[in-house]
Amino acid sequence: MAYLHGVSPVSATFKQQPEHFEVTELLEPQAEQAGEHQWLWVEKRGANTPYVAGQLAKFAGVGERQVSYAGLKDRHAVTRQWFSVQLPGQPLLAWQDLEHDEFSVQRALLQPRKLKTGAHQGNGFTLRLEDVSDLTALRDRWQLIAEKGVPNYFGAQRFGHNGQNIAKAKLWFAGQLRQRLSRTQQGLLLSAARALLFNEVVSARIAAGRLLPEPGDAMILAGSQSYFIAEPDDPSLLARHAEGDVLLSAPLPGSGSGITGHAIAEFEAAVLADHVELVTGLQQHRVDAARRPLLLRPEQSEFKALDETTAELRFNLPKGSFATSVLRELITTQFENQLLR
Repeated sequence: MAYLHGVSPVSATFKQQPEHFEVTELLEPQAEQAGEHQWLWVEKRGANTPYVAGQLAKFAGVGERQVSYAGLKDRHAVTRQWFSVQLPGQPLLAWQDLEHDEFSVQRALLQPRKLKTGAHQGNGFTLRLEDVSDLTALRDRWQLIAEKGVPNYFGAQRFGHNGQNIAKAKLWFAGQLRQRLSRTQQGLLLSAARALLFNEVVSARIAAGRLLPEPGDAMILAGSQSYFIAEPDDPSLLARHAEGDVLLSAPLPGSGSGITGHAIAEFEAAVLADHVELVTGLQQHRVDAARRPLLLRPEQSEFKALDETTAELRFNLPKGSFATSVLRELITTQFENQLLR
C-alpha cells in the first residue's frame, strides 16, 4: 500500500507490553442517571471486547444479547470503554464484587438507553515507542503527520490472521465455503471485503498523486457523514479543502449506483475492476455503498520524549480509524505484522 510521506527513515519498536498501547473510548453518558440500563466503565488488559461482554452477562445472570458496547477495542492493549447491561427494574448490581484478572469495572451508573454500536465519538490513544533510532527525526515526522495526515487505511486486524477474512469472503461469495456462517461472521467478512476495496482505491489515488479535489469528487463535510459532488466551476473548493472544512473520500463499495463523476469515477472503477468478485459479492448481499475520508489526521496530538530513545505519543482519532495506520507512516518497525503492509 502506498505511503503518503514515503517510508519513514525512523525505526522504533512498540507494543512490547500492553501498557505501551492504551486506548480510551471518547464517550460521555447522559447526565440523567436513571433507567433500566446499567452502564459500566471497564478497563481491560489482554482480553477482547466480546469476551468481557460475556463475563459481564454471566455476572448479571442474563444472556449476552443483553450486553452492548459502542465498539471493539484491541486485545493486546490496556483499554477503557463503556458497556451497558439491560436489567429492567433492578438497582445497580454490586459490580465492585466482580473480580477478574483481565478486566475491572471502575464505574457503574444507570442510564435510560442502551449503548448502541458506534455511539462513541472516537478513541484516545497513548503509545510508547522504544528503541527510537532518531528522536529528532521522529518529532519532525510526527509534526508532519499532525499537519498533513496519513492514509485512512483500515488496519490489518480488519482482515484477520494472514488475511483469512478476505480468503473466506471470496469462497463465501462463490458459494464454495464449507462452513455455516453466523450473522456476526457474515458481517465480519462483508466488512473485510469493503475495507480491502477502500484501501486499494486510497493507495492507488496516493500513488497517482491525485490528492486535490477534482470535478466529480465526493467531498465529505468534516465531522459528518454528509457529502456533496465537486463541481468543475467551484472556486472555493480548493480553499475549503486546504482548511480542512471538506475532505476527499474513497468508496466503501456495495449496492447502489456510483456516487462520483467525471474522470475520478473512471479512476475508481478501474481500481475496483481488479476485484470484481468482491464488488459483486457485496452487491449481492445488499451492502449499502458509502464513502469514507481518504486521509486521517490525528487530533489533539502530543509528543513527549521520555529519554534519548523513548517517546510517548498522545492523540485522538475518530471512530473507525486505526492507530496502526498512523504508526505505519511514522516509523518502521521489526513488528511489521502488527502494521498494515
